[in-house]
Amino acid sequence: MTWPFENDTSAITKKLAKKSLQSEKRRNLMVVIAVALAAFLICFTGIVATSLTQMQRNQVVDTYEAVWLGVEENDIETLKGLPEFERVGGYYMLGEELSEQGYHASYVYNDAEMMEIGRDQMKLLEGNLPQKANEVVVSEYFLSTYGNNAKIGDSVTLDTESFHGDYVVTGIMDSVNEKEANTCAIILSKAALTEWKGFDPAGYRAYVHFKNSDQLGEELITSYCREIAEEYQLPNPSMNNKYFAYASKSFDFLPIVGVIVIVLIGGYIVIQSIFRISINDKIRSYGQLRTIGATPKQIKRIVKREGRKLGSIGILVGTVLGVCCGFLLFSKGFNAVSYVVMVSLTLISSWIMVSISIRKPVKIAAGISPIEAVRFTPVQKDIRSRKKNIKLNPVSMGIANFKRDRKKTISIIASLSLGGIILLVVSSMVLLRSPEALARQIYPYGDYKIYLHSELAVEEAMAAGNPLNEKLKQEILAIDGVTDVITKRQSLHINYRANGIDEAGWCDILTEQNYSAVEAALIEGTMPADAHSIIIDSHTSNRDNIRVGETVEVTSGKSTIPVTISGVFDNDSIPTDGHGTVPVDSPLEFATEALFHELHPEIASFDYSWNIASDPKKADNVESELKNIVATHTDIALENIDTIIEYEKNINSFVFGSMEVLSWLVFLFGVINLINTTLSNQMSRKQENSVLRSIGLTQKQLCKMNICEGLCYAFFATLATLIVGLPASIFACSKFSVGAFAGKVVPYKFPVLEMGLFILVLFGMELILSVWTIRRQKKQSLIEQMRAME
Repeated sequence: MTWPFENDTSAITKKLAKKSLQSEKRRNLMVVIAVALAAFLICFTGIVATSLTQMQRNQVVDTYEAVWLGVEENDIETLKGLPEFERVGGYYMLGEELSEQGYHASYVYNDAEMMEIGRDQMKLLEGNLPQKANEVVVSEYFLSTYGNNAKIGDSVTLDTESFHGDYVVTGIMDSVNEKEANTCAIILSKAALTEWKGFDPAGYRAYVHFKNSDQLGEELITSYCREIAEEYQLPNPSMNNKYFAYASKSFDFLPIVGVIVIVLIGGYIVIQSIFRISINDKIRSYGQLRTIGATPKQIKRIVKREGRKLGSIGILVGTVLGVCCGFLLFSKGFNAVSYVVMVSLTLISSWIMVSISIRKPVKIAAGISPIEAVRFTPVQKDIRSRKKNIKLNPVSMGIANFKRDRKKTISIIASLSLGGIILLVVSSMVLLRSPEALARQIYPYGDYKIYLHSELAVEEAMAAGNPLNEKLKQEILAIDGVTDVITKRQSLHINYRANGIDEAGWCDILTEQNYSAVEAALIEGTMPADAHSIIIDSHTSNRDNIRVGETVEVTSGKSTIPVTISGVFDNDSIPTDGHGTVPVDSPLEFATEALFHELHPEIASFDYSWNIASDPKKADNVESELKNIVATHTDIALENIDTIIEYEKNINSFVFGSMEVLSWLVFLFGVINLINTTLSNQMSRKQENSVLRSIGLTQKQLCKMNICEGLCYAFFATLATLIVGLPASIFACSKFSVGAFAGKVVPYKFPVLEMGLFILVLFGMELILSVWTIRRQKKQSLIEQMRAME
């Protein structure tokens, strides 16, 4: 602001700032790159995080909130007539059958409404749903791999047990993960379904989507669905927990705040260092301006204009790159509001970073008097503290150069080590989170698992004759390479009512194998002592306020028994022991075997899953034979450890891989700072180095001196990384280990490969910069360098 009595010198300060910018192209480039890098990291991280959240929301919004299992066709029509439902989809899963060509055919029937509801899993690309018994809809993968690239109207051959012959293709769909699992989804017509020998009129599923579901809460939707079930004599529906988890999920800004803090620290250190060096180099110029009448306030304006203009360019470039890269990689998660919020956050935080970074250099420039500016040297030493009779050699001179400006040295070491610290912590966690180790929690005895997988309720399948029986066990043991078949879980799906709320989940029998682990996870109460007590998981207990000592009625099938909640166990302290990469059948309750027999005295075996131990050298034969056994038996399925390992690897590569990339990008702040300092030293020490050469310092000794100085930066940056990063990574890994390995603290492992690469890059870069500096100085003669002014 210019007061009425004050001369307006804004035009003069503007021209001086413009001239200063034109004279320092190196400084300008370094500042713009540093600011652009900071803005890019903030904006890109925010765009990616919000896009992923939006993609999760898109997968559930406008799909379904509840599903009725085991209903008839007329029940689906009844549900379609209810005014509260916007869409009701009918679905029938016939099951999987092994084809003679080697793929697994997954046969389903669904109507047009179900295709809309399940569009994220099976999207109809072209054509129509089948109407006749000899018509099918198949996937692009099936047509390209097993269907001779047939088109709509062409015939394809199915060669499974239930469906064998030529079928006309009426539609082509895009199905998820077919190639990875070698499973082909095939949609049949209603005519083919009713002719199928295993058809059960009460085997349909009804998926429902409410009108204005985004305005209804989980409790209201659940309550209404239960009222419908009671009114129309339907089974209790299963609620889509994924919908309620993501549809109204608010965005978590905490990770973004963490990234912003790290980036702002790195950017602040580098930008302030660059400007401080620039101010030191131009102090005499500012002193000359003071002698001709410039005020400290005007000097401040000049430096601020420079910083703000360079900052504006860098912020604009970084933000645009962040938005473009985020959109190109995650275009499906585009949300205009999220983009505007993240761009605004980037602009504000980056502008604050630039303003704070130039604040100290501005004070330095404005606080120097004309006389001090003439006498100013960048480093003020305390002469009394100097040691006498120092032996001069290239090494000692390099160390002296390293120590001559402590602020500059600290800023370079801090900016270089910041990226290294993040890399050390993240790499340590990746090493701890070994996909093989995580998978072994679910597969402790072998690489394969056979489990009960039936369209019937689990108690019905077991009562009809549990397929996991002694005959099947002997058949598996007869496979060349199989060494043992171990019962992994004995389980039932139960329901119980507490606090007026119906709860359900998988309840496992307490055995010698799992008793100690469950007991260690107990956080309240005691272990079940008889047939009338169970323990439940902490998530359910906390969510619905179910406390130890409460009496509930446990229902399984047609049996109901009153039991007491004797204890609560911590979910996170017990390994997830379900099926698939995102298991939905992990145990939520534990009880004694006596309770199971009282609920179902007609069931002889409650085996739910087996682990198959085998010889690794005969893995191919074992897997092939197990697949054949599963294909020839009903109500069982096969899973192997490789599925879990691959899933965990994908998580590591996406989550922790992105964090490792972030650490290298933060390391770039240090590189920018180092390059700027090296170039600045090259300019400011020309005369000094030429004087040293004139009194006998050889080119080789000068090179050794510069290399020694550079290696000091690398050595102390590495030392700072280890001193700060090692305790931080050990602490992070111990906390992470408790959650990942069910309460166990896994011994810490140092990431030798990642940190070895970091140290190699750090020292290699220092050597390259040092040698490059000397070669540039060779281009000028000794006389020209001696004439150069600081």
